[in-house]
Formats: sequence, C-alpha cells, structure tokens
Amino acid sequence: MKTKAYVVCTRCCGTGSIELTGVYAETLALVIRHPGLNGAALAKKAGCQATAMNNRLKALERLGVAVGKKFGRQIIWKQKTT
Repeated sequence: MKTKAYVVCTRCCGTGSIELTGVYAETLALVIRHPGLNGAALAKKAGCQATAMNNRLKALERLGVAVGKKFGRQIIWKQKTT
C-alpha cells in the first residue's frame, strides 16, 4: 500500500492564494491593463528600468499569475488565465 505525503505550500500556507504587494501588485496591474507588451514597453509605462521590470515579470511567472510567450527575442506578457 502506497502512502501519500502532503506538503503545505510555503508561499500560500495551504490556502491556495497569495497576496501580492508593492511593486509586484503594481506590475501585475500593469500587465492586466496592457496585455501583449514586452518588458521594455511595460518598464516605460511604469517608469522603471527594463531589467527591474523583467525581473518582476519573471517573479510573477514563477508565482503563476503571469505568463510570457517568446516571439523571437521578445517575451510578450499577459495575465495567466485558468
């Protein structure tokens, strides 16, 4: 008989949801308002460096709330839908 091991997520503590704050909440709101833009274009709209924006977008992708699709050398960002 196999036993199952349940591990509680360290990000959401088993609730299934996370709260975004600060620059991550602002970045997600920007992606929702302007889907289909790359990191450099989103950075111009936010008034920050492109590297900082791309790092934030990658963090949102790891959290599962944003998705980037590569087109050549660009990554186009949008909100992840279920």
